[in-house]
Amino acid sequence: MNNLNNGTLTIEGIEVNQDTKLDFFEKSLATNPNFEVRKRQPDKATVGSLRPIQLGSKRFSVRISFENNIIKGIRLKVSDSSINQWDYEEKLSQHGEWLTEQIGYPEGILSENVFEWGKITQWYDPWSSDAGISILYFQR
Repeated sequence: MNNLNNGTLTIEGIEVNQDTKLDFFEKSLATNPNFEVRKRQPDKATVGSLRPIQLGSKRFSVRISFENNIIKGIRLKVSDSSINQWDYEEKLSQHGEWLTEQIGYPEGILSENVFEWGKITQWYDPWSSDAGISILYFQR
């Protein structure tokens, strides 16, 4: 169950939070073909979704980053074919709606929310017309 106020996000039945380890996540991949390890270096790895993942009311492309076997963060980008790919403002609006569902109002529409466990940032790049949500976990 999602509880982003506490840093927990359930992705395809896998509960992800500040304590998620890469080796645990990789074991889950054996039964969940919707993710793959995309980049692997000795101390870093990135796991990405192969298709859009339903999270609450929206579908997202998902990328999860690990460093030294510990989760570093999650990047979410809304995946909606009805949105013009160049319309970053609509992407931001969709992200704001989803975050408001997850963490409440007005927090969901703020560009950054800091918690004890980490922070959630909505970002956009007008040059590339891209936008997303970054969930960054503080390291203990």
